[in-house]
Amino acid sequence: MDPAITMTIDYTKIRVSRKSLWTLSLLAGGGMAAVVLGLFVEPQRTLASSLLTAYYVLGIGMGGALFISLVSVSNAGWATAFRRVPEALTANIYAGGILMILLLPAVHELYEWSHADVVAVDPILRSKSGWLNVPFFSVRTVLYVTLWSFLAALLVRTSRLQDRTGAVELTARNRRYAGFFIVAFMLTFWMASMDWLMSLEPHWYSTIYGIYNMTGTFLSGLAAVTVGVISLRRKGYLRFVRDNHLLDLGRLIFAFSTFWMYIWFSQYLLIWYANIPEETTYFLRRETAGWGTFAILNILFNWLIPFTVLMSKSSKRNEAVLFKVCLVLLVGHWIDLFWMILPPFMPEAPVISLWELAPVATGTALVILVTLRSLSQASLIPFNDPMLNESLRYHD
Repeated sequence: MDPAITMTIDYTKIRVSRKSLWTLSLLAGGGMAAVVLGLFVEPQRTLASSLLTAYYVLGIGMGGALFISLVSVSNAGWATAFRRVPEALTANIYAGGILMILLLPAVHELYEWSHADVVAVDPILRSKSGWLNVPFFSVRTVLYVTLWSFLAALLVRTSRLQDRTGAVELTARNRRYAGFFIVAFMLTFWMASMDWLMSLEPHWYSTIYGIYNMTGTFLSGLAAVTVGVISLRRKGYLRFVRDNHLLDLGRLIFAFSTFWMYIWFSQYLLIWYANIPEETTYFLRRETAGWGTFAILNILFNWLIPFTVLMSKSSKRNEAVLFKVCLVLLVGHWIDLFWMILPPFMPEAPVISLWELAPVATGTALVILVTLRSLSQASLIPFNDPMLNESLRYHD
């Protein structure tokens, strides 16, 4: 790396105050205590919201790993300067994965198909019992989490090994790992989303559901990466990140927000046009009894606001504007998951109370704590990456 550039970098290790750690720990602990209480007072709602949180946390990690993989296989050097941020986010795969596994004992509370007496009198559920049965479901959950965790660990460890050794050939090795991760993600995440979310209503199915969830997950991961980059830049850690870096992040967010809307509309339009009763029940439930408000908020937060605000080039380069849009998207992803997961457990009307907010508080604190811990374990700048100079000098 150019010595002149080296001299401008003041911070290579992140420092977190004890006050911040204590605040986050108290938030996580308080939320967890409320979740435990909710298991006795409102077990189904608490467990459904916990499923949402586990899936959300896991998705943030998957989004970070997918971002690393995509820029790696495309040989895109522009993101190298802040690569440590998505690498740190991958630690949420372990955290979210553990939460998903911890929810396995609650399978009978969440999934209709897990009850043998219900399956025995339902021909549709019987026809799906070869796939939807508790032992196979549990094995698949563990395999999903193990595979994703292993591949994400390879990506991060190889990158950090390059920091220590300076071996240029590790970039090519990581590119291969990135390719493996993308293939594994495409083949398994759609199955996981169908297992964990779509099977909450086992009589309904959609062939677009998997790609819809993959898009939403990646979009939330992009938002989390951008929030992390801007936050560190404001603290002075990533002061060498240019507005042009933000511009490209903004372009990706704009593009995938629009793609998310395209997939949402495609699924809705096909079901509306076909008007088959067993398919329309999904949207009918989500357009009545107050759920229609969440459908509107879902589109507003995940597409209309980002699309409108980020339409101009200047807004994508504007740190403050981009930061706010990403926060909107992170809230929007929660609304999207709430809209997908909770209706079977709240058929009369959507309710947001302590039992829904406690898992959110726990998950938010967990993501920040896990990400900060991962960031503190390595240099914020991948000094020995051969593409670092290209990234530091990046211009549109």
